[in-house]
Amino acid sequence: MNIFLSVFPWAAIGIALAITAAGAVIGKNVFKKQGVAWLLTIVMVCVAIGVGYAKAPVYSPAPSPDYPAETIPPAAAGSFVWDDAGVLSRQTVRTLDERNQRLWDRHGVTVGVVTCNYNRNDLYEYVIEMFEEMGLGGYDMLVVLDIRGENYWLYTGNDVAWDFSDEDCTNYTYDYMENWFARGNYDDAVLDLTEALEVWYGDYYN
Repeated sequence: MNIFLSVFPWAAIGIALAITAAGAVIGKNVFKKQGVAWLLTIVMVCVAIGVGYAKAPVYSPAPSPDYPAETIPPAAAGSFVWDDAGVLSRQTVRTLDERNQRLWDRHGVTVGVVTCNYNRNDLYEYVIEMFEEMGLGGYDMLVVLDIRGENYWLYTGNDVAWDFSDEDCTNYTYDYMENWFARGNYDDAVLDLTEALEVWYGDYYN
């Protein structure tokens, strides 16, 4: 369609020039003939329309007002909170997503959260699998709550593990999550832990 609109005006002008040239060859003023005059009028109107279309801007849909193109959050297409066990409230998921957005904007890191009913002895292997499936990196963290197995795990990427050790993982989960988890309050368990981790990242990068 665009090719047609760009070529058509020039083709119409060519027709008009051809008519003029024909008149010159036969030695007559073809513009005095009513039929030719009408034909040229139609041609020029088509030329004007064609030029107008050619100059018209190409339509491009605007970005969604909720997520402008330059500020699309990293988890917009899929949250880093996977509540597979269905134990977290919508408000908790929203708060965790907002926290991850801040962490990404300020430090380029993410703290993933997974709830599951894994209920097996090799939870560590499952945590590593989830870490990779989420696409988390060397400075990211992942907390997994195995509801049926009554267990949890905080895992760190290889790069940040030098400064946030296995002992730190144990201490943080015990201090900020253990009591809530034991009571079955999984919302406060992940909110308190991730809030403490957000503070830790702030100190780490500043």
